[in-house]
Amino acid sequence: MLIRFCIVLTTCVISLSIAACKQGGTGEPRITNADSKPAATPSNKFTANDIAKLKWIEGTWRGMDGDKPFYERYKIEPTAMVVEGLKEDGSPDGEPSRFELKDGEFGKTQGDKRSAASEISDTHVQFVPGVGSKGNNFRFEHQSDGTWIALLEWPATADKPARQKIYKMEPWQPKK
Repeated sequence: MLIRFCIVLTTCVISLSIAACKQGGTGEPRITNADSKPAATPSNKFTANDIAKLKWIEGTWRGMDGDKPFYERYKIEPTAMVVEGLKEDGSPDGEPSRFELKDGEFGKTQGDKRSAASEISDTHVQFVPGVGSKGNNFRFEHQSDGTWIALLEWPATADKPARQKIYKMEPWQPKK
């Protein structure tokens, strides 16, 4: 019973968060294209100029997963985006991930899953599962207050409904 209550409560909280984001309420992240569906397949028409549009994401960021903070550093290279997980002291926490531009497709492979961009603009990047790969959609969107949001979406499965999770990423300096 308690587990069922927690699932219902979590679903309500996520739904309210998404509704607030769509409304663009004061102090809330705003998702400008949350109701549109991303392309079914990744695009293979990107260039280094498209990757350069993502300069807004460069920096060191803190997000919150419930009451647990997490830290990441993003760096844009001419044909890649490097994402490094960090510990609270700013030291690396594992190997960095690389989203790379190859043959016009911008994405990364992790194990048997591939994520690739379907849209890149000056304010957002949308990723979808690569052709023949299962996984979730995710979108990084720059906000006017200097923060950005990560919107993760998982499709419904036989045992789980479709779900979304939103992380607000704020500039962060490691403790010295």
